[in-house]
Order: sequence, then structure tokens, then C-alpha cells
Amino acid sequence: MATKQKSQDKSDNKKKSSKDDLYHLAKDIIANAGVGIYIVQHGKFVYVSELYQKITGYSDAELLGNDSLRNIYPDDREKVRNQAIKCLKKESFEPYEYRFIRKNGDIIWVLETVTSIMYKEEQAALGSFMDINERKRMEGKLHREEQLFKTITDQSSDIIVIVNREGIVTYENPAIEKFLGFTAEERVGGRGFDNIHPDDVRFVGDEFKRLFSDVHAYPSRSEVRLRHKDGNWLTFESVAGNISNSDVVDALIINLRDINGRKKAEESLRQSEEKYRTILENIQEGYFEVDLAGNLTFFNDPLCQMTYYRREELTGLNYKVYTDEETAQKVYQAFNKVFKTGNPTKEFDWQIIRKDSTKRYIEASVSLQKDFSGIPTGFKGIIRDITERKEMDRKLNYMATHDALTGLPNRMLFMDRLQIALAQSKRNKNKLAVMMLDLDHFKEINDTLGHMVGDKLLKEVASRLTGILRQNDTIARLGGDEFVVLLSDLGKVEYAAGVAKVVLKAFQKPFTLAGKEITSRASIGIAVYPDDCEDIDSLLKKSDTAMYDVKTTGRNSYKFFSNIVN
Repeated sequence: MATKQKSQDKSDNKKKSSKDDLYHLAKDIIANAGVGIYIVQHGKFVYVSELYQKITGYSDAELLGNDSLRNIYPDDREKVRNQAIKCLKKESFEPYEYRFIRKNGDIIWVLETVTSIMYKEEQAALGSFMDINERKRMEGKLHREEQLFKTITDQSSDIIVIVNREGIVTYENPAIEKFLGFTAEERVGGRGFDNIHPDDVRFVGDEFKRLFSDVHAYPSRSEVRLRHKDGNWLTFESVAGNISNSDVVDALIINLRDINGRKKAEESLRQSEEKYRTILENIQEGYFEVDLAGNLTFFNDPLCQMTYYRREELTGLNYKVYTDEETAQKVYQAFNKVFKTGNPTKEFDWQIIRKDSTKRYIEASVSLQKDFSGIPTGFKGIIRDITERKEMDRKLNYMATHDALTGLPNRMLFMDRLQIALAQSKRNKNKLAVMMLDLDHFKEINDTLGHMVGDKLLKEVASRLTGILRQNDTIARLGGDEFVVLLSDLGKVEYAAGVAKVVLKAFQKPFTLAGKEITSRASIGIAVYPDDCEDIDSLLKKSDTAMYDVKTTGRNSYKFFSNIVN
């Protein structure tokens, strides 16, 4: 009998353990469901998941036993009640959205669905609850952007067209009717190529393919002829760009500007005065005319584009307004030379300050302007933007004079600075020192930790040395793990010894690289002008000799060339 009772107890314990396991499994599933879970019975909360508490900010103690509709935004409560009833009656299975008031007073949007379940042998509602506030915010932003786009395009005086990958018009603004006689409703859904002049179709088709093939394709700018509803052909300036979603081009947006009046004006312009012909011949570059005081009297649109000033703002503006004082003086001298000699300038560089305060480099060619009697009245010239060329020259110069890994001056720049410093020392009768520095056991770091760690160490060494030296001193990397320091304008040789000690002390602090602390020491050799020698080559050789003497006699120290025992 006792054996039978023990067997029954063991079976009951096993069932209890199984139930506990199922309870914990269900709790884990709810916790990781990604949505807040709750159970409502008789209109009151009887269970809320941890995520539900986290989303709402309320604890289970604040929720259990309370009205389930209490924290719903007042204007949404009736809608939520009715929607929940439909779901419980299985009249609807669609999730519904509403506003919820969190404990801290924030109002958030949530997505909810409910279903009927049995809970403790009574009917109850099981709800899932998800925070969609960020999605609603994005939807609102998207809606505002769509409304803004529609407002802008509807009021635009240009024709704006959107076509999809099949060449079908999906949007066209009301300006289409003004210029081509069609309503937007007539055009949407039709083929965008139908009204293009036959001679322009091939070019437009090629641009269409190019813009759809690459999300980074530059916009297409061209002139295109379109057929009016009455059959006449009109010319438009077309600017087309792509609309992409991630790495896929979804559609093209095209801006069509009526240039028929402009085309007639250009024809008349070409037949009029010489200055208009000059502007048209140089239409891609800026053209300007100024009086003798430097005030703008005439210019073309590219000048507006270069300076970011509107035409009405540029008219009468003096060149000093869009230059700094130093550049203004340079410009004055160039113009004055033209005035005195009557000869045009060759191209000279000129830095302008645009309306938005950004700076650009231009290249200007200037000639004297005279009236019919030969009296000078001002200047005229052509300018072009050379900022990219200047920036490229600067980058190339930097690359030619600096070490690619550390950014320190390279041998060429160091030799140039050493030559200048040596000349100054001779003139001022003071001293300078060249300090050759080589890392101890650097090859072992490369061999054991790899060249990437070795490169990082060189960068850290460069940074640490730069922070130690004076602003007028120069540190350069000659190659490998070899650095050289120029200490100029020295009153006493002892300063060089002091710098060497500071450097060695700085190297006592480990370098943290690839998650490891690496200790790197250095050997330093110093040669002094004029104590040791008086020319560049000797300074470098003797500092190098002193450095190698340190390496052979123990490393992690410094030595002056004058202290080497022969």
C-alpha cells in the first residue's frame, strides 16, 4: 500500500513539474512575442505582460483590476469598444488603431487586436497591443511631404511630369493645359513618348534608359520639342532626374520650361550688339562688365549661379562685397594694370565669397572697355569656376609633401623646412638640432601582431610626438619606423636634451592597439648646428649615427653626436 502511495505522489509531482514547465514556456513566448499581451474579464484587466507594462509605463499593480478602457484617449474609447466587440463576436478580424495615454502623459498610437478565450473557466478577451507611434509619425511626415509636393507642383509655372519604368505618365501638373492644351486627366495613364517630336525621340529614349539604369545618374538637361493639342510643335527646356527607392529607380521626374519666347529673344539677341554675342559665345562661363569703380553694370546668369546672388542683388554691386580685403587688393592691382597699359590680363586667380558665405576660386580674364571716343569706361571679363582644380592641386601638394600613413611631413617637406631653419639660424646666430628617432624592436611587433597593428602603432607614435613638440618644431616620418624632429631657434643645447627626455618618458606609457597594451621604446640620436656641423646632409648623417650608437649600446635612450666615444 505504501509503495502504491509513493508511486501516486511521484506521478502527481511529475504532472506538477510538467505544468510548471508549460507555464514558464508560455511566459517566455509572451515575453518574446514583440507585442504587449493582456487579458480582460468583465471589463477589468486580469493579466498584463511585461512588454505591455513597458509600452504603457504602468505596472501590473496599477493595471490589474482596473477598467481596460480607462487609459484610452477619450475621443477613441467608443471606437475601440465597438471594434473590440466586433472582434469578440468574430464579425471582424482586422486590427485597429487608436491613441493611448501613457503613464507619463504621452499620447501614443497603438495597433490592437482581440479575440475571445476561456480564462479560469470564464469568457475573457485576449488582446495584443503594439506601439506604432513611430510608424504613424512617418506616415504623417510622408503625407505632409506629398501635400507639399502637390502644392508646389500645382502652382509651378513649368510643366512637371512623372513617368514610370514603362514610360507611362503617372502625374502631370495643371501647367500642361496652359502650354500644350491637354488636361492632366487626359495625359495621366498615357505614354510619355507620344507627344515628342520624332527627331527627339531617340535622344529622349537614351536618356530615359540612362536615368533608370543608375540611381546616381546625373540629371538630364536638354531641349525637347513637344506637340501641342492643336498639332503645333513647341520647344521646352527639359531637366529630368530619377526618383529612387534604395538602390532601385522607381520613376523619373521631368521639369519642362517653355522657352519659345526665349528662343525668339536669343535669335534677336544674336543679331544685335556685340556684347550680347560675346555672352552667348561664352554662355557656359560668367561674363561681367563693371565701371571704373568696380560696380557691376552688366552680367550673365552664370555669374548669378557662381555667386548665389539674384540678378537684382548683383546689379550695381561692387566687387569688394564678394571678396575679402586681401583679395580685393589683388583684384584692384590687376584691374589697375589693365587700365594703365590698355592690355588685357592673362588669366588670374580670384577668390570670391558667395552670398551663403562659402568661398570659391575663379579664374578671370579682363580687358578694358572704352566708349566711341576711346575714353575708358570700365572693364569686361570672362570668369570660370576653378575651385575643384584648386582643391585637387592642394590635395596633390599635400600628398607630395606628407606621409600617407601618419599625415606627418615627409622627407621632402622636412628637408625644405630644415633648409629654411638652417638659413635663419645662420642669420640669427642661434642653434638648431636634428633629432633622429627609431622605434625599438618594431619588427617584432610587425612579425607577431601583423602589419595593420604596426601601422596603427606608427600613427599613435606620430600623434603622441606631435602633442609633445612646440608649434614651430617639425616632426616628419622618413619611412618605416624612423622619425626625425627639427628643433629650431634654440637658445641652449640643453633644450634638445629636455625634449628627448620628454619623448622617452612619453613612450613609457603603453599604446593600446587591437585591444592589447603594447610598450614601444625609442632610440634617439641628436646632432646640433653649429656645434657638430653646418650643413643639412651632415646634420642628418650625424644624428643618424648617434641614434645607431644608442641602439648598439642598450636602446631606449638618447645621445648627442658630440658624446659618441670614437
